[in-house]
Amino acid sequence: MQLALAAIAVLGILMTVALDISLRAMANASFSSTIEIVSFYYMIPLAFFPIATLELTDGHIDTDLFFLLFPPLIKALAILVAGGLAVAIYSVLTFVTFNQAIVSTRTNELAMGVNLLPIWPVRWVLPVAFGSGTLAAVLLTVRHLVSEQRDV
Repeated sequence: MQLALAAIAVLGILMTVALDISLRAMANASFSSTIEIVSFYYMIPLAFFPIATLELTDGHIDTDLFFLLFPPLIKALAILVAGGLAVAIYSVLTFVTFNQAIVSTRTNELAMGVNLLPIWPVRWVLPVAFGSGTLAAVLLTVRHLVSEQRDV
């Protein structure tokens, strides 16, 4: 689902920029706020929605040079520490961005550019992305522990 939303953001970028270029070429006018719309409404979902998918597919960079040499107990401990850190970091990011989204919504936060653009709705992308990243990190940690126990 979140990858589909990221893909929609890519299409939004393409259509917004194409509209701006077309208006400049055909009518010597531009679509105002292109930079703000792309920066706030499209780039944030594009960058952050894939986080949970990266976690679930084990798509982050691994450095397992020494991990492969560890005995099973140390491997399980390493998985728990790494997973615990990931869950803790995602949880803190979820909490902080959730609070920021609430403040932004209450104050009706606007971006100042050519036009005033309400950006409070996009502030909710981050807590959703980090919250799903937290859940994905928990699931990945459990999956790795179960897989490691099977290999023993």
